[in-house]
Amino acid sequence: MTYTHLTTDELVIIESYFKMNQSVAKTAHCLNRSRQTIHKVYLFFKQGKSALEYYQQYKKNKSNCGRRPLVLPEEQS
Repeated sequence: MTYTHLTTDELVIIESYFKMNQSVAKTAHCLNRSRQTIHKVYLFFKQGKSALEYYQQYKKNKSNCGRRPLVLPEEQS
């Protein structure tokens, strides 16, 4: 199963639809995305935040993903 993350362009479009009081379902249909995905972004915007802040939060969370570096004992390095 592959996932495609929201692009910055899509986030800006979603933000403009949000400011126009467009419904989540209509926005999801226009962007061919899940309503749940759009709803999560709408909730973020309702907190008074912007598309840029959403993307920065995404990048911060993404940096926590992946394997942690190995730390070897002193005698092995």
